[in-house]
Amino acid sequence: MERDSTYRYQPLPPIAAEGRTPSFTRLLFLYSGSGEDPFEAHLEIVDIENAPPYEALSYTWGKPTEQPRDYIWMQGCPMPMKPNLEDALRSLRLPNQVRRLWVDALCIDQSDLDERARQVQYMRLVYKHAARVVVWLGLKTSGTHEAFQAAEKLARIREFTHPAATGPDGGQLDPDTVQGLTSSMVEDLPETCMIHLDEVFERPYFSRCWCVQEVVASSRAIAKIEDLEMSFFDLIASLIVLAGWKSEIVIDRPYQLWNLILMRRQSNSFLGQPEVEGSIGSFLSLLELTRTLQATDDRDKVFSLLGVCDEGLNPVLALTQIHGNNDSWRIRLIRRGLTRVNNFVNGLAPDLNFGRPRALRPDYKRETVLVYCDLTRFLLRKQPRILDVLDHVQHDEDPSLGDYPSWVPKWFNPRTCCVFKGAYLAGFCDGHFRYFAELHDIPVRDDPVRPKVLSLDGYHVDVVQQTSETVDFGFGSRATAEAIVQAWEQLFDLPIAPRCGRKYRDNRFLDVAFCKAILAGALGSIIGFSHLLTKNQGGLNPRFDDRTHKSHAELEREAQDLAETFLAQMAEFGLPPTAMEFGNPYREEKLYTFGAGVRTYLNNRKVFATRDGRVGIGPKMMQPGDEVVILFGGRMPFIARQRGDHRLLIGSCYLVDEELMWGKVTEKVRFNRGGPPRVTFEFH
Repeated sequence: MERDSTYRYQPLPPIAAEGRTPSFTRLLFLYSGSGEDPFEAHLEIVDIENAPPYEALSYTWGKPTEQPRDYIWMQGCPMPMKPNLEDALRSLRLPNQVRRLWVDALCIDQSDLDERARQVQYMRLVYKHAARVVVWLGLKTSGTHEAFQAAEKLARIREFTHPAATGPDGGQLDPDTVQGLTSSMVEDLPETCMIHLDEVFERPYFSRCWCVQEVVASSRAIAKIEDLEMSFFDLIASLIVLAGWKSEIVIDRPYQLWNLILMRRQSNSFLGQPEVEGSIGSFLSLLELTRTLQATDDRDKVFSLLGVCDEGLNPVLALTQIHGNNDSWRIRLIRRGLTRVNNFVNGLAPDLNFGRPRALRPDYKRETVLVYCDLTRFLLRKQPRILDVLDHVQHDEDPSLGDYPSWVPKWFNPRTCCVFKGAYLAGFCDGHFRYFAELHDIPVRDDPVRPKVLSLDGYHVDVVQQTSETVDFGFGSRATAEAIVQAWEQLFDLPIAPRCGRKYRDNRFLDVAFCKAILAGALGSIIGFSHLLTKNQGGLNPRFDDRTHKSHAELEREAQDLAETFLAQMAEFGLPPTAMEFGNPYREEKLYTFGAGVRTYLNNRKVFATRDGRVGIGPKMMQPGDEVVILFGGRMPFIARQRGDHRLLIGSCYLVDEELMWGKVTEKVRFNRGGPPRVTFEFH
């Protein structure tokens, strides 16, 4: 290596002592060249909101262990580049003129943690003000050209299948018409097209968490593979159709995320306008949708979402959200007023962070575990204090091991099972309370006295007496039925077919209660009936929304009916050799629904029985002797484990106990009308 040694960055202008500081960053001026010519460039400091036209590169860095393959020369000094960036710049470099680019690996001094944190706050602006965002997907393979052609055709299918699609008369297309159009258009494509397109979506780019903010903020984004280019949003529109072609269930896959991003860009989307401009959803919903995505630094699983979530873009929401009608004109008026005050105060001087909790401020000097503790505590404290974030606690090993408290979701780990969502309100009750959850040791300031300890009010319900092994479903209806029978036999010394006739604690049949448990009651009924993408390429079954708005009693009756249908089928035919042997289409649909719900919620969980005769399903790490508890503000019961003077949070669970699951017991406890005594649980 010749010329000078390592390049030294010119520092960005310091943050002003008073008032607002411009959003300073650097632009890369990539000099012309071709082929194997050495890369040469220089960096210029600009205010990104008043910069000359430039393009922003969205790409993957590569594996941390990957070594640089080439260098880019900056004013005589070499800067190493990893292979994927080298390939991107070689493809982007123009033969006869300079190209202005923003590339995070080169435009940010990655060795300066303060600068990294400062630039993360500007990241949304960088991609928002770019003339276009170039999404670099890598080098060509044998089927790439065919894949892009297929994607452009499939994007047209999306125009017919998204919920805002209309027919020639201006009316909304019915599901059968959508299905017919989709099927005929997909059938016209060679199967190799779909296979090659699927390979495009297997590229590392689609597993990277920062890519979400980069494309969401863009006004225009193009997908690029060497000389091939197409609209990035047309490409991801084809992904939704591809998912239907593959018959993929979307509940635990990134298709939901890309579908949401696409819908947010459509002015006629049934989602309507976002509550916060530029946002695609709440912090918690995006943490869930991006859980399968990856980041080199685990803190970026949090920081990468600040520019696209409601709370990150408008922290005032954390103080003004309510449970119920969030569009009240009074609430909107209060929110606008608080937002103006917040912006005015923060404009008086730098780093005031008025109204912005620590969890919403990127800080690469803060230990990763504390970043995750800050985030969890923020999501618990924000109005109106609902404990939904705790439903995402999923342990793969003994929660007493390691540095992370048991109550903190590890968003850098893929989820092990489907999260219990909606329907139940075990820790809620009617009445006027300042908050739904009762938290202790949560001072107003950002630094709790014990940052790794969480204290919550609730009450003890029961003790786990026996559990099945962790359920892992094979493929097909027979494998599903076999897993169900095995779990039953691990808990009860009775046959499931023919039916045993033993009664449950509510005087109904035990086998029905067991089947309701593995279905997660109303939750499994709702999910099962949705039929997901497999029944309507690119969208949920139209009956899905109807079911989510049914009464508690109706949902419970449906779950009961599904359980009894499965038991009747088992009693009559035994284990099914195939999925299509039933003959009765009505029963067949119910059995399909039951199977879909069970596979969704029981997979990678255990079935358990308690000392007081309840049955339910819970986390894979639960064991006999664990407690079942209700925490105020939680939708589901939780499994807790006593450890000396504190407890560990093992995860959420479902119990077959309607009075408990719908908050009737919580109502007694909170209004002192009987029920178990109130307890303050301290979780470590």
